[in-house]
Amino acid sequence: MKISLLIFSSFFLLFSLSGFAQQTMGKVTVKTNPEIDKVISQKKAYNNSLKTMNGYKVQLFFGNEKKAYEEKTKFRGLFPDIPVKIIFSSPDWKVQAGNYLNRLDADKALLDIKNDFSGAIVLETEIDIN
Repeated sequence: MKISLLIFSSFFLLFSLSGFAQQTMGKVTVKTNPEIDKVISQKKAYNNSLKTMNGYKVQLFFGNEKKAYEEKTKFRGLFPDIPVKIIFSSPDWKVQAGNYLNRLDADKALLDIKNDFSGAIVLETEIDIN
């Protein structure tokens, strides 16, 4: 008796749910306010005008000017597809590479870069987005 009641309950539940799913299907209409569309458009234009944003770079070197230019040249030869630049922060020079949006991508690049630049580290900094 209990088994037949359980089977009946299961079938009843299954048919009830399928009927409910059929009844809830329909057309969805989204109404928006023109002012909201205007603000979204302005925000998109502003975001497109940005030149930098927060992200990550791999710092290859920190020291004197002559060695910074040598390290930059060496890096360009080994990794021509990764952007690299020298930054002067008195009194030291930094060589930083890459423009990574997240730490995971920067860490992946660091694994390859460390083979040739053992002192390389990942830094959170502004990155170029153009």
